Amino acid sequence: MKLVKMKLKSIIFSCFLMAGPVLQGQSVIPNPGFENWTSFGSYFDPTGWDTPNEELMFIPPLGITVVSQSTDHHGTGNFSVKLETKYFSLFQLDVPGFMTCGKFTVDLVTGTYILSGGVPVTDLPTHLKGFFKFFPMGGDSCVVGIGLTKTTGSIKDTIGLGSFSTKDTITDWTPFSAWIDYINPGVPDSMNIIAMSTAQEIMTIGTTLYIDDLYLDYTVGLDKKDQSAGISVYNDQETRRLMIFIEFTKPVFTRIRLFNMTGQEVSGLDAGLVENDRKTIAYAGLREGIYILEILYDNKIYSKKFFLDQR
Repeated sequence: MKLVKMKLKSIIFSCFLMAGPVLQGQSVIPNPGFENWTSFGSYFDPTGWDTPNEELMFIPPLGITVVSQSTDHHGTGNFSVKLETKYFSLFQLDVPGFMTCGKFTVDLVTGTYILSGGVPVTDLPTHLKGFFKFFPMGGDSCVVGIGLTKTTGSIKDTIGLGSFSTKDTITDWTPFSAWIDYINPGVPDSMNIIAMSTAQEIMTIGTTLYIDDLYLDYTVGLDKKDQSAGISVYNDQETRRLMIFIEFTKPVFTRIRLFNMTGQEVSGLDAGLVENDRKTIAYAGLREGIYILEILYDNKIYSKKFFLDQR
């Protein structure tokens, strides 16, 4: 059943491109604390989320569930969601714990799947965050990802993508953060979030991921005093990147440069004509110290000093 394994892994990349249109509304993650669960007779799913449990339990006496409710939880509330990689003997198949806030349907006989739907989003979060515990087996890794898309007519564009992955054993509830890279301009209208206990081709039975208290972050820590002519800068120390928010009243040619204190340019990009967008400058690998971010726009220069560390 290697074909099915490959297709299940490819969900990580394709799920953000296949979400169907949704109704407009506020940007809300459904059931983010996993307190609510819906019974389908032979199994439960977290309300607002879909899993492979339906397909895996189609013959209940021989079925399995890879997503379940757990009383091991973070913070307030009573529950979290548990995703576990298991062996499905009926089809001789290793199956990862998987969930999505879209709709997931897999055909275990043909090894094909359909992923559709999603939830509304009307703004531009910078991170998907939450809390997790992870118990990998045999070098396994987990992944939590987010995709933001916009549909215009029959055309669906990917606006932003973000993911968090680790192979480390995490025995205590620990925060995670998935930085969202905005790869196309525009405001998205649909959001899909996935989580998998195993994020690689070779799965190891028993790998277990717990997730609780998901939320969207909107640049907490953004210094409003740094705004000048529609420019704001956010230093994300978790990913070692500077995020530059640009809101001009008209398209303006923009160039972004990062200099060390000797005047040497260490990073930069020609952003071209920019009106409303966000750009990123990575500083991972740079020596710890003071740097100057310089933004040239409309024949004006905006500069800001940052102390960039390498913790």
